[in-house]
Amino acid sequence: MNITLTTGQIANCWNDFEKITTTGLQQSSKDFYNIPVSVIVKRKSNNQPVDHLSIENIAMSKDGREIWFECYVNDEQMIQKEPNVKEHLDSAEGKHINLSNKLNEKIDKN
Repeated sequence: MNITLTTGQIANCWNDFEKITTTGLQQSSKDFYNIPVSVIVKRKSNNQPVDHLSIENIAMSKDGREIWFECYVNDEQMIQKEPNVKEHLDSAEGKHINLSNKLNEKIDKN
């Protein structure tokens, strides 16, 4: 099972989406490249969306092993509304570190 999509998988999707836009929907490539991209956060248990995040930045790790779409959430507002969210956000940081380490191991194997 893949931990996350690779750049190649994303590039293939982009090519497919451009073909759909230009061929199927009869729009120009220029129109395709102006479509905004965002991230939908869904619950794993029921596949329901819980957040829609704008991508604020794209970054690459210093060693070139990871690319990130950076999306910002207003964590202070979330914690103010629901104090238990702080524990969840802190846990998510740990999961990110774990995921990053697994990605590095997978890259090292290849």
